[in-house]
Amino acid sequence: MRRSLFILFAAAVTALPASAQDQPTAEELKPERAMAIVIRNALAPESYGDWRYSWDAVSIRISSDLHWHLAGPDDPNADLITRRGWISSAGQQIAVMASGEGETVSALDFEVNSWRRGADEPADVLAALEAEGITATEVERRDAPEFSNTDEPVIVYRLSVPKRDAGNLTRSVSCTPPGSAAARRCGVFYSLALGG
Repeated sequence: MRRSLFILFAAAVTALPASAQDQPTAEELKPERAMAIVIRNALAPESYGDWRYSWDAVSIRISSDLHWHLAGPDDPNADLITRRGWISSAGQQIAVMASGEGETVSALDFEVNSWRRGADEPADVLAALEAEGITATEVERRDAPEFSNTDEPVIVYRLSVPKRDAGNLTRSVSCTPPGSAAARRCGVFYSLALGG
């Protein structure tokens, strides 16, 4: 009898779908995939009302995938309100800043200068977005501003996701000036414009 019950229990357990424990955690995800998840969740479902980009609504959608710094009260009359945080992934961190006016979040900025630099970085991000069901279409390419000290162009992608709002994702690179006292370093930045 015990053996029959054990066999039934074992069969039931193996038939269950994979648990959350079997899913990769943020620490196991590659940084570009972790960022793509935050981007997908930041883009509001089309069915949401005018409040879909309020601070609370955006925070609810993305906070499980990143960490926020504690923040003091904002001045409600400030021109720009910001919240800073980070995504931890595969031993690396991506700095995140949410910004907007009043009750509305208008952008998420990602600073990824801790990533390995290489020719595959933009392709890896585009592949991660695609893996999250996001179509990224290049809509603009322009010269980098002089103060960014790089020849890498600024690229704007139009992001579309079924049943979610679209958004624009801008990739830029900024480097320390040639001949500066510090060793030459470059950072990669992605900026997601929300609400469009």
